[in-house]
Amino acid sequence: MPHLNNNNIAVRYELAGDETKPVLVLIFGISMSCEDWFELGYIAELASSFRIVCVDPRGHGVSTRPLNPGDYALEKMASDIEAVINGLSLKNPILWGYSLGAKIALAVAGRNPSAYHGLILGGFELHSVVDLDNDLVAETFARGPQAWLSLWRQMFDVSRGMAERLAVSDTKALHALRLAETRWPSLAGTPNKIEVPVLLYAGEHCFFRDATARMAKQFPDVRYIEHPGCNHFDLMAESSWITGEVINNFTAPVAR
Repeated sequence: MPHLNNNNIAVRYELAGDETKPVLVLIFGISMSCEDWFELGYIAELASSFRIVCVDPRGHGVSTRPLNPGDYALEKMASDIEAVINGLSLKNPILWGYSLGAKIALAVAGRNPSAYHGLILGGFELHSVVDLDNDLVAETFARGPQAWLSLWRQMFDVSRGMAERLAVSDTKALHALRLAETRWPSLAGTPNKIEVPVLLYAGEHCFFRDATARMAKQFPDVRYIEHPGCNHFDLMAESSWITGEVINNFTAPVAR
């Protein structure tokens, strides 16, 4: 499992696909890891069209998992992705983030908009609103990994591999991340800085569906698509649907 160092944080990444093709950097949602992109079928669908780099930001997978909320500031999470991009000398990558990963991807792009060829952002909001007095995510993390796995099983048909990973999640680190998220800055001013093509997507019943759809009015060059009948979790399993859209939208040659 290769890693790159980012100020004493070991950031894990995985490579796949065709090195001659456009670069696609993948960042999944909270508590998920590189393995999920593979297991849910994304890599098999994308491998012939892209050079793929999956990244586990701090707190996720086998990357370093600090326990201090201060280590999970949004700019520090974004710097993990930049460390991989710079460490591998990736030129004009496309960033793909889902849920928490979409916030991180957009934060990365906002720091240097001209460095990226495009964005794919799914199921998220521009400003995290977390009420710690009534937050199911934080409460569940505080109860440990088995409680976190149980919560997922209430919302999604969790595969065996994903269940095994969720069952050993570092929920103390993820709880620190959730606490930090309460102080993340709004990204509301970022979309109008992004002049490259943006593909937004959500499930019809995703709890961030309305927030994601509204962003279609904020990016200069954007397309919004929606999968009927899916919630935030079901949509993750619809890899063929979204990868087909990504291939159609982003397989034009890019500068290398």
